[in-house]
Amino acid sequence: MIAVGIVGIAAAVAAPTYQSWIARTEARQISSEFASNLTLGRMAAKNRNATLVATFTKAVDGRVSILFNGNAAGGPVMLPTSITGGSMSVVTNPTPPPTVVVTDFLSSPPGILGTISFSPQGMRVGGGVADQTVSFFSNQGTIFSVVVKPSGKVNWCAMAICP
Repeated sequence: MIAVGIVGIAAAVAAPTYQSWIARTEARQISSEFASNLTLGRMAAKNRNATLVATFTKAVDGRVSILFNGNAAGGPVMLPTSITGGSMSVVTNPTPPPTVVVTDFLSSPPGILGTISFSPQGMRVGGGVADQTVSFFSNQGTIFSVVVKPSGKVNWCAMAICP
């Protein structure tokens, strides 16, 4: 009985930590996967001499998906349920103070939330004049961001603003 009680207490203490770890891992995974897909898409745009467009779409049920070139390359990338929010930031005017347009995934209506496009030369097309940032928020409060530079370079980090 004592051993069962000790195991029960240990499980009760460990469960919230495990759930937090799962949410953080899923947020890291979707950020890393999205950054990798953007990098591969940028290389494909250069190799095929074509434009690649990644489109963020919100369904009526609130689920957010990412489509690459209108879903021509396979199924959409669906955000896991542990990702409870996100945003896309675009700087439209760099002069101080800079004008930043933020599209919040939660408060936005269903439809297209934003796009990230690469030219046949691998440069980012549109998306403002500075870095374009996509942030993912987990249900545990963890934030992971993917940054696309105007040059087309893609990076991700475990912060709201990547260095």
